[in-house]
Amino acid sequence: MVFFFWKIKEEEKDEEEEKVEKEENDEEEEEEDKEKDEVEKEEKKQENKDLEENEDKEKG
Repeated sequence: MVFFFWKIKEEEKDEEEEKVEKEENDEEEEEEDKEKDEVEKEEKKQENKDLEENEDKEKG
């Protein structure tokens, strides 16, 4: 009887650990996605800036 109780507690503990690990992984992925988006925005800004400079050089 005690064994079954212990086994159930172990399973609950394992499930909770998996849940916490999944949440941590999701948070890390979300943070990486945000960083990637920021980098892409900066690259796009730089590209636009470069295009504007090239257009100004062609006009001037």
